[in-house]
Amino acid sequence: LSSRLGEGSMTALPIVETQAGDVSAYIPTNVISITDGQIFLSADLFNAGMKPAINVGISVSRVGSAAQIKAMKQVAGKLKLELAQFEELESFAQFASALNKDTQNQLARGQ
Repeated sequence: LSSRLGEGSMTALPIVETQAGDVSAYIPTNVISITDGQIFLSADLFNAGMKPAINVGISVSRVGSAAQIKAMKQVAGKLKLELAQFEELESFAQFASALNKDTQNQLARGQ
């Protein structure tokens, strides 16, 4: 970082383990507030066979889509929306005794 040495930048990759996935606890909240983003890894996703087990719903970046080309923004935005809709449908479907064909198709596509 010294001007004598050509300046530069500093990168830190803090790793925080949450208790039962609680990102609102004291340490995770403080780390989130001082970093430019976070990748949230989920044990549930890992145990379900998804690797890397990144929970895209709560993983964020301050740069976000500003660093993406227009085509990537469109695709990523659509995928995030579809994933969020699938996760919501999946959580409600576990309480249903009978699912219609459209719902079954949406769940199959999401899986």
